[in-house]
Amino acid sequence: MNELLIIAAPDLLERRREWLESLSGERRLSPNTLDAYERDTRQFLTFLTTHLAGPPTISDIHTLRPADLRSFLAARRREGSGARSLGRHLAGLRSFLRYLERKGLVNAAAAGAIRAPRQPKSLPKPLTDAQALNVVTAEAQLHEEPWIAARDAAILTLLYGCGLRISEALGLTPADVDAGATSLRILGKGGKMR
Repeated sequence: MNELLIIAAPDLLERRREWLESLSGERRLSPNTLDAYERDTRQFLTFLTTHLAGPPTISDIHTLRPADLRSFLAARRREGSGARSLGRHLAGLRSFLRYLERKGLVNAAAAGAIRAPRQPKSLPKPLTDAQALNVVTAEAQLHEEPWIAARDAAILTLLYGCGLRISEALGLTPADVDAGATSLRILGKGGKMR
């Protein structure tokens, strides 16, 4: 973190430094999250320097409007940030503004007025038959106890072969096997039989 690269009022830079230290010490955020929040606030203060035509001060942060934050997010979008990155930018800025608000320096309402961008919903990618077979056979070799290896292989086979959720597979009882042993009764989410 090189504060010399950020153009902002010294008191604002000091509050930012204190906030980052509090995230590291008190909240124990991961180093990657700390790096991201540091970068996000640095980019935001750099943006404000241009947006406000001068180095931002705590007073400028206090008078931020939702439109100012939206302008920053729009600028990041133009530079190629996706929805997940924009959501993280907003989370970092909200955290910083709430910190300043707890110190009695600003009102963080502007950040709360903005919704995070919608995250794209991606479906899980299924394993190929070969990958599933590798998982089941590898799991069977991990245990010295043959019954544990057989149990784990059976559960993995049920998960993959029948498309069961783990809770469904672990909830099976002998009564769930039909008389001909050709099908299972599964109690799914919401108590639905399938």
